[in-house]
Amino acid sequence: MILKYLLLFIIVQYYILIINSNIDIEHAASFVRREIWNWWDYTDGVSGPAAWGFYFPICDAGRFQSPINIESRHLIFDYQLRPIYINNSDNVHGILRNDGRNLYIIIPYHSNSNIHISGGPLQYEYRPVEIYIRLAPPTIGDEMPRGSEHQIDNRSFHGEIQLVAYNTDLYKDYAQAQTSPKGIVIVSSMLMLGGDTSAQLRYVLNHAELLNNTYRPSDIEINNLNLKELMPFSSEYMTYEGSLTWPGCFESVTWIIFNEYQQILSTYLQTLFTNTLRFVNNRRSLIIDTSAHRNVRTNIGFQQWFRSSTSSTCYPVNNIIEYQINNDFERT
Repeated sequence: MILKYLLLFIIVQYYILIINSNIDIEHAASFVRREIWNWWDYTDGVSGPAAWGFYFPICDAGRFQSPINIESRHLIFDYQLRPIYINNSDNVHGILRNDGRNLYIIIPYHSNSNIHISGGPLQYEYRPVEIYIRLAPPTIGDEMPRGSEHQIDNRSFHGEIQLVAYNTDLYKDYAQAQTSPKGIVIVSSMLMLGGDTSAQLRYVLNHAELLNNTYRPSDIEINNLNLKELMPFSSEYMTYEGSLTWPGCFESVTWIIFNEYQQILSTYLQTLFTNTLRFVNNRRSLIIDTSAHRNVRTNIGFQQWFRSSTSSTCYPVNNIIEYQINNDFERT
């Protein structure tokens, strides 16, 4: 009898060890998304965004859903918005994954425990957990890019890279933070064709080309990833309160969209989408709502503002606040 219980104890301890090791590797992968909601995708079919609201009503009825079209004429200038800060003393190790819906990087807990994001509109510290690379296959004859989730002044971009982090001050893990107020921050920048891809993004995309087709999820380990260099941490940005862009669409996200884009070579789109089973469109369609109905704040143009020597009031050099990508869009 004692031997029986001893054997049972050993089995249980071994099982716990396996679970803990998996949690460590998969820490950034949402429990809600990974374990329960494996039915969804971004297609126009019965598992696409049009059907998400059947399982999560907030996806249809929510008032703060993302992504949105941001209209520069409705931006609210906020001179109190300071630069976003990332404690990037250590490079991270991650797992680049193609799960049939997304190309994304899982940042294991042990790799990011010393890194946090703060500043700007954030009142808490946030720990990076995932990086999504939003892209769409090139379309012959279609001059308008379709890869980004957000639009700026009714313009999409060739892609969007999103760094996801969760609130470690208030919540014990990523899964809890997703469903909770101020739980998530997503730091985003647009991707545009042209020029040369940055070293860090090129490093990631070169590894992405090695991933297998998506009949089964395929992973590849990447090392020494510098988050601040991968994401162009611009001092100027736009920010609004929104939602996750995957089920269950929880309205727990502070979005920060940098006023700086990254360039991506067209050859990457051609190689990543050579086989539709290898990589697919991974963006949620635009929510029929604009920044006219949202409180979208920005500090774009902060350098063009000055403080009067006789007053504490800030005055603009001009009355136009422009998103920098708009100025460069036609050059690509």
